[in-house]
Amino acid sequence: MSLHPATERPVGHPSTQLTPTAPAAARTPLGVPWKTVLALAAVMAYADGFWLTSLRGAVGAIERSQSPFSSWLRESTLVLPIFVLAVLAAMMLALRWFGPALRTPKALVATGLMVVAAGTIVGVGGIIASSAYDYHLQFIQMRMMDSMRAMCTGSCLDQQSHATLVVHVRAVWLISRWLLLTNLVLVAWLVAMWGGRLRISRPIPADETAPTPSPGGDRGGRVGDLRLVLVASLLASAAVHAAVIPEHLTEWAAAGMFFLLLTIWELAVAGMLLARLEERTMLLAAVAVSVGPLALWLFSRTAGLPFGPGGGLPEPIGLADVMACLLELASLAAAVALLRAQGRRARPAASAHLRSAVLVALLAVTLIGLAGSGLSMFDSFDLSGARSVMHMTHA
Repeated sequence: MSLHPATERPVGHPSTQLTPTAPAAARTPLGVPWKTVLALAAVMAYADGFWLTSLRGAVGAIERSQSPFSSWLRESTLVLPIFVLAVLAAMMLALRWFGPALRTPKALVATGLMVVAAGTIVGVGGIIASSAYDYHLQFIQMRMMDSMRAMCTGSCLDQQSHATLVVHVRAVWLISRWLLLTNLVLVAWLVAMWGGRLRISRPIPADETAPTPSPGGDRGGRVGDLRLVLVASLLASAAVHAAVIPEHLTEWAAAGMFFLLLTIWELAVAGMLLARLEERTMLLAAVAVSVGPLALWLFSRTAGLPFGPGGGLPEPIGLADVMACLLELASLAAAVALLRAQGRRARPAASAHLRSAVLVALLAVTLIGLAGSGLSMFDSFDLSGARSVMHMTHA
């Protein structure tokens, strides 16, 4: 057998064949399998909502136990984005641990259990929050009846409130076990219906990932993600602020006009950000429209505004204004991050799962804020009454 004169290796040896180095295959971008996510979230949201409604009818406040079917339907639909967020979080963990496809039974079972655990945490959290609100209303009622009838002496009220609290704790513990079992059965049933497979990602076609040219520069990368979060936060804040305009117009016309102007300002800044008009100026405007209401809210809830119907008195904290503050914090953080990113090297965009999770979280906060605003479409989930309850508590 002859040797190659230069390398002294046999001709035909694999090391003597000069093959061009194959370029690294481009990683296929992964999208969210929305059919799978929505199916898992929906079955857990409506099943857990059934248990929550049943618990409220058994031991909850009487004023919240009316129209159980409509309450179940509306509240389950309201919290559906939170369950979507929980399923997305479980899938993000599965992607990190097992890759884009669940190829082994162990990975499939582990992912299914993570989905069940995430949904159960959300469901139990909703039950605890609902029971705590029921107990608060019941305590107010017990104290009012005690003051009217004067039948209790000593620690009678304390005994009643303690007994009611014990009932709620035991009921939550009992229902939580059934809720866990229900979620486990439903997720297993769906996986079985899908032929023993669970999709946690999907490949995105090339035509969907092609960049779209736009005036003013590229919209992709981390900057595009932050801009999307900023615009979504501003629009969500505007929606919550618009929902409270009628209430504030009734209480004080000046407050209603303030929220009307604030809504218009937020919509205008969001629109100009989409149009890419003087981006730095618009980012500074977004910072202002976020910091201003936050500072005003903090002052009104601590020291109290020196003017208006309740001048000098701190205003009670409501659900709608807390959700609006969360949205304003999100828009502030996104605007500051975009200002810091100007002039720096572009960073790659976040994954589709993370981007979707952030947007779903904003949607969930917005819906809860709208529910707390007292809109008629959320009557069965109206927590705006907490404001009047707090006034009764401090009376």
